[in-house]
Amino acid sequence: MPSVNQDPDPSLPVLDRRNFLRQMGILGGALSLGGLAAACGSSAKTTTPTTSAPGGASTTAGGSNVGGGKTIGISLNVANAYASYVAQGTMEACKGTGYKFHTVVNNADAGTELSNIENLISAGIAGLVILPVNAQTAAKGAQLCSQHNIAYGNALWPGPSSADKYFTGVAFVDSTQGGHLIGQYLKANAKPGKLIVVQGILGQGFSEFIDAGLDAELAGSGFTVALRQQGFYDRTKATNIVQTGLQAHPDATGIVTYAASMGDGVAQYLKSRNITNITHISSDCDEELVNWLKTPYCNATRYYSAAQSGLLATKAVRAKLEGGTPIFHNNLSQEIATGKNIDQVRQQDPFDYPEFAAQTSNL
Repeated sequence: MPSVNQDPDPSLPVLDRRNFLRQMGILGGALSLGGLAAACGSSAKTTTPTTSAPGGASTTAGGSNVGGGKTIGISLNVANAYASYVAQGTMEACKGTGYKFHTVVNNADAGTELSNIENLISAGIAGLVILPVNAQTAAKGAQLCSQHNIAYGNALWPGPSSADKYFTGVAFVDSTQGGHLIGQYLKANAKPGKLIVVQGILGQGFSEFIDAGLDAELAGSGFTVALRQQGFYDRTKATNIVQTGLQAHPDATGIVTYAASMGDGVAQYLKSRNITNITHISSDCDEELVNWLKTPYCNATRYYSAAQSGLLATKAVRAKLEGGTPIFHNNLSQEIATGKNIDQVRQQDPFDYPEFAAQTSNL
């Protein structure tokens, strides 16, 4: 078996060996799953599916004997509702099986992400589903998993790269198209003028593509981005960006938040100031945003399902672990949802699996 310390593929984006190993926090010897929480620089917990219903599509039959004794790691970029829905999708994909799960949260830090992946490998996981902090660290983690024959599913794939040979399967939402959808909504529903844009995490291969699609769609439309800044999927950071932005640009006509976890906080802020003359559009969805969409404080969201991303990435992982043929490229659907259609959209394409809420509520 290759060493965990083996040099990363030189064809991948460069992190020099010294920084790579330092960020990974290499530990001597193998870790047991029981000791993993103490070793990781973030929260960590082990769970098993509580439902016995059959499911979790793969190329082999489901049942309690499938996956018995095997653990699938779940690596999440931050602790919020979206991340919990990704984990719920993984659990839904394994429903009725004997798989166990070990979840780590990486606190929006790429170094922690690499360290946690290495720790999970040392602990003996059979598969890994990742909602990445950073595309480069996700790629290097995929190479490490490949060296140890660990199935690896990426729940937020940015698009083709030299790392794809290491991925078992990916869930893909076309973020450039998502930026176009957001821009089209603004052109049809907002007054042309200044925009405040709150991104997620740069380097993830997500916000940058939304930026590209949004900018292309709005070219020559009369809209200009007055402020564009990372909110790290944190409602407080996002609210502070918007508050500062409106102080500098009180004539802004639109706000765009690249995640419901941030849109929730911004909608709450707008309500606290009774600001109803600014069009606010967010991205993805959670329970809180469903309610905000039925108020003047969040007018729409570019809807796609976090749970489906976890489900699809995990189906590929299961297929490899069970001797089947994984589907590499799994597309997520997306559309604009408003207060008028959000209930129908959610029913058709659920963003969560509530039966697993208790197992993902304390990430």
